[in-house]
Amino acid sequence: LGTAERTALCEIGVYHGRSFLALTALRRREEERCIAIDCFEEQDFNVDESGRGNLRKFTKNCRKFCADVDGWTPTDENGVPSFIKVIQGNSTDLKPSDVVGDGADAIDVRMFSVDGSHTAECTLADLRLAESCSHAHGVIILDDCFNPDWPGCISGLGQYLAQGGTRVPFCIGHNKVFLSAVEDAPAFRRAFATSARKNAHLFGHECVVLKHGWIATFHANDDVAVRAV
Repeated sequence: LGTAERTALCEIGVYHGRSFLALTALRRREEERCIAIDCFEEQDFNVDESGRGNLRKFTKNCRKFCADVDGWTPTDENGVPSFIKVIQGNSTDLKPSDVVGDGADAIDVRMFSVDGSHTAECTLADLRLAESCSHAHGVIILDDCFNPDWPGCISGLGQYLAQGGTRVPFCIGHNKVFLSAVEDAPAFRRAFATSARKNAHLFGHECVVLKHGWIATFHANDDVAVRAV
């Protein structure tokens, strides 16, 4: 996926930073940038009230987290490392160049988490932005696809695929759908196979379905629940 200084991790909808910082800690390569996008206090853009972000809390959590990790020295005026780029505003108004730059300075996102406004329209727009910013072999992760409170997420995904989206589902797990380029999906499915409980099709695309613990018991569709009947 190229050298670390030419790639990035990114999340739309960082809220207070929990998943963003986890993604950063677990997946960031040395010299790689991390991009945080949220409307934060500009709640007029949060049309469905799917999460009230707070920039002060986000930067506080960044400082606290970085203080606990060796080699992460706070460097900007808010105490946030320089490799973290914060974009405050409405993600649906952003151009790819706003996120990854343009021309010779442009970078590619290799992992892009989409967890912004949960309407179908916003989900569709965020997926298109993620596609445009992503490395050719990058992964997009769409959150809350199967959360009954937010049917707009799965609706937006369906619209994205029906309208020519170039990234397709290859994995379902932990309330998320993972997408990649069509040609990469088989390799990603094989990589996730050891953690899978079954295979299924989503919008016509074969996916591995990860083991999902207590939620499977809740829905009475795991092995323990079956044996108990």
